[in-house]
Amino acid sequence: MVETALILPIVVLLLTGIIDFGLLFNNYLVITNASREAARNAAVGCTDLEINMLVANMTSTLDQSKMETKIHPVQADRVKGEEVTITITYDNVLLTPLVSSIVPNPLKLTTKTVMRIE
Repeated sequence: MVETALILPIVVLLLTGIIDFGLLFNNYLVITNASREAARNAAVGCTDLEINMLVANMTSTLDQSKMETKIHPVQADRVKGEEVTITITYDNVLLTPLVSSIVPNPLKLTTKTVMRIE
C-alpha cells in the first residue's frame, strides 16, 4: 500500500500529461488541415466569407472564441500569380495543472499556409 501511495500520483500525472499532449496534437492537426484547405480555396477564387465559413466548418470541434483566422491579401487585392496566406491561431488550454505551470497556459498554436493564386 505504501508503494502504491508513492507511485500513484506520478502515474496519474504521467497519464494526464499524455492525454494533454494528445489533445494538443489533435488540435494542431485540425487547424493545420483547415489552413491548408482554406489556402487552396483562396487560391482558386473563393471569397473571404466562404473561406471563413470553411475554416469554421473544419474546426467545429474546437472552441471558435479561441480561434483567429487571418487572410492576406484580402479578396479585392488578390492577383493571379501572387501568393495568398492563411494564418490560423488557436489558444489551446492545458488540462494538467503541473504542465500548465511549466508551459504557458493557454498555449498558442499557430499554423500558416501560403499558396499561389491560380
